[in-house]
Amino acid sequence: MSMSELQKTIQNAVKNNIEIIESERYNSKDPMVTIGKDDPTEQIIIKLLTSERTGAPLKYGMETLNPAEDLANKNFNNGIRSLNSWQFRSSDNYFNEAAKTARDLKLQQRINLYKQLHNLLKSVIQTSPDRIVKSKGAIFEEVAKLIAKYDKLDATEQNYYRKQVDSLYELAHQLNDGEREIRTNHLLAKCSISLYNQEYLAAYVWLYKIYLLNKEMFDTIAEGDDVLRKALKTLRQYLESETGLKEIEDLPTMASAFDLQMIFIDHLSAIYDVEFLVETKMKFSFPVYRENK
Repeated sequence: MSMSELQKTIQNAVKNNIEIIESERYNSKDPMVTIGKDDPTEQIIIKLLTSERTGAPLKYGMETLNPAEDLANKNFNNGIRSLNSWQFRSSDNYFNEAAKTARDLKLQQRINLYKQLHNLLKSVIQTSPDRIVKSKGAIFEEVAKLIAKYDKLDATEQNYYRKQVDSLYELAHQLNDGEREIRTNHLLAKCSISLYNQEYLAAYVWLYKIYLLNKEMFDTIAEGDDVLRKALKTLRQYLESETGLKEIEDLPTMASAFDLQMIFIDHLSAIYDVEFLVETKMKFSFPVYRENK
């Protein structure tokens, strides 16, 4: 058999095997690929490729291997990075892909935990600040209880995530109480999400809300800063025009939402004497637990 014929035979066999495995999974089965001791080389290649492509466990003798475990770890870590950048759709996709190929029980539990943390963080950022405690309090309690059920995670790791959830719940109470800096963090996260989703009008709205929340300090800075003064005036006129509140002729050119956000971040950093975007990400995120070596 020529190399091209062999390659075609292997590709067709792998394709058929993938369809069979996907069908079994659809019917709630957990398929496994088994290499027999008398399998010819061609069959071994087909089974190895099938296992790698589908994430199905590979059994050989008494050993069971998962060739896609490293891919599960990679997707899990990418999911965490996306989550902590508030890219919720991307994060959800990564965690779902990780769950498909993970076979290590500890990794499976971490993936499930982070899917719950994903839903919690998303709901906190997307909910009106004065409604989080009342409408989402039960979710905080549920996640805290579920952490204890992940028996493959040691007590130190469980406590770490429990404290992370408690910290976010404390932030929710501060949002509910109207704490200005925390509410500004919350609005900045909303703005960043809108920019990521290319929802630029929404991003301008969140920036204007940030201005209104910190109006006295922004106006004071704007008295000696022509760039900020013009940006605020144009932003107000732009939103009035876009929302139909006022018809404005010859509207000045609007700075991009990205550029305006950076201008705001610089001034917020000066107002609150902290790297404001960094602080916001620290407050509204779930950093992964790192085991001490």
